[in-house]
Formats: sequence, structure tokens, C-alpha cells
Amino acid sequence: MRGRGRDLSLREQRLIDGFIRDICGALHISAENGEVYQCAWAAFLSVYRSDPEAFSGSESQGWRRAYLSVRNALLQARRDNNFWRCGRTSLDRPVNGEVETPRIELLPAPHGDFQNSVCLHDYLRRLERDACRMAYCLINGDTVEEARVYYHWSGDHTNSTYLSLRAEIERYLSI
Repeated sequence: MRGRGRDLSLREQRLIDGFIRDICGALHISAENGEVYQCAWAAFLSVYRSDPEAFSGSESQGWRRAYLSVRNALLQARRDNNFWRCGRTSLDRPVNGEVETPRIELLPAPHGDFQNSVCLHDYLRRLERDACRMAYCLINGDTVEEARVYYHWSGDHTNSTYLSLRAEIERYLSI
């Protein structure tokens, strides 16, 4: 059984780091991506630990093997990272041949339009008290029946409040 080899010196670590960064630059891969960078280090160390003596002397076969190993590992990492793009349609393309609108324009804004929300909540607060309460119950996912039970309303009062709220929301949407 082979014992653990010696640790790499700081100078050797810098040399290997430069070696890996040069390969990344040649392949147009960012060395700042920690996952890819660690993959390259692992590939180098697997070659180095298998035969550390091959990295010294005039032949330096270890460096050639390490270059190929690191290069292959980086290319595989790039393929793995770009895999999610396969089979995706660009959002800049039109919806179809008849509709020229790009797909991106049909997507809602990621955070929504806050002005509509502010206006709606302001409008709701100005409604009659029970209509406002019912509106917030419905916004929170409750049903009309759950609002009735929660506020101890009669069936008739609940229905009239719901109809009043519905009329007010239709009025709000027409504004």
C-alpha cells in the first residue's frame, strides 16, 4: 500500500493554478466558475498523484498527460453546463408564422407591476368595511363560505356583501 505523498508547495500550487488558467483561457472557459475550476484541479491531481516523478526531468510526460486530462475535464464540464440549453426555443422568436409577436413580450414581468397592486389595495381600503374584509379573505385564498364563518355573517349578508364586492371590482377594472 502506497503512503500519502507530500503536499504541494505554494510555488507548485501557483504553477499549477497558472497551468489550469492557461488551459481555461485557450478553451474560452471562465476560470472564475468555481465548479469548473475545481473539476480542472481534480483532473490535474489525479494525473499528478498517479505518477509525481513524471512531472520532473526533461521529458515531462506528466505535464502532457495532465494537459489532456484537464482539457478533457473542462470540455466535459462545459458540455454539462450547457446541457440545459438543448431543445429550448429562443424567446426572441415569434410565437408562430401567423403571429409576429416575440415570445418574450407574452411573458409577465418577473416581479409584476407594483403600481397595479398599490392602486388595488388603496381601492379596497376605501370600500365598505365588510366588502373590504371579504376581498382580503378571497385574496388570501379563503372561500366565501369561510369568510362567512370567520366573521359570523348570515347567509343573506354574505351574499349581499359578495355581490357588492363583485360590482366594485368590476367598476375598478373598468377604470
